[in-house]
Amino acid sequence: MGQREYLATDRQVEEDRLRAQARLIDPLTRRVLASAGLSRGMRVLDLGSGAGNVARLAVEIVGPDGGVVGVERDPDAVRSAARSAQDAGLSNVEFRQGDVETLAGVDGRFDAVVGRLVLMYLGDPAATLRRAASLLHPGGLVCMHEADFGYLWSSADTPTWQQLKSWIVEALARIDANPRMGPSLFATFRAAGLRDPEMAMEAAVGGGDRAYAAGWANVARSAMPLMERFGIATADEVQLDTLTDRLLAEVHAEQGVVIGPCLYGAWTTV
Repeated sequence: MGQREYLATDRQVEEDRLRAQARLIDPLTRRVLASAGLSRGMRVLDLGSGAGNVARLAVEIVGPDGGVVGVERDPDAVRSAARSAQDAGLSNVEFRQGDVETLAGVDGRFDAVVGRLVLMYLGDPAATLRRAASLLHPGGLVCMHEADFGYLWSSADTPTWQQLKSWIVEALARIDANPRMGPSLFATFRAAGLRDPEMAMEAAVGGGDRAYAAGWANVARSAMPLMERFGIATADEVQLDTLTDRLLAEVHAEQGVVIGPCLYGAWTTV
């Protein structure tokens, strides 16, 4: 089973979305990496590095004596992540175009392998973890951060929120992605032959001015080409230009909160 199609098809729209998403969930990933034991001086392999956000978090933790190698299949994303790292003055992180399921051309040994929102798009995530773990030194760390899209996205379980969730979850299903990869991590680690992982779950939550409905609207914007291709919804139905305002109106009417990607961290050593 190969790597599945990605939810977003427009690279610039997706880069904008990932940057906004990073501001919301990077603190969650940073806490998972710290809890897992990522530390100074480690050499880290980042699976499905995308815009490079997790790689940069790892670099912050491992410091100048460590290093990070990010593997990403999209060449445009690799170039963009490399430019961002260069602009930030990071000389100990590199991004390579490659297939995370084969890791062909990835040489040397690592102290840790990490990844965020990547296993959900793989045909055989356990095989990928098994292969990545084989590149680790004894005692090396495997730490993954994956989402659960099956929970309530807002305490205001209202028509617009329900419709948005159904559209996006259906789009994920059409590309055979796993919208509940987070809760599946325990079984996936076992299937990979790894030790039972420690786990944590966290979501960013906010109401009032901190109700981040724009994040979910941005997911719809990224998924819009797929939704139209599969006949799930049209741009006229989704009304992207007003979607955030409509979502917020329903939340504020109930003095509710927006919940936001519910992320499961899982980590173990080999």
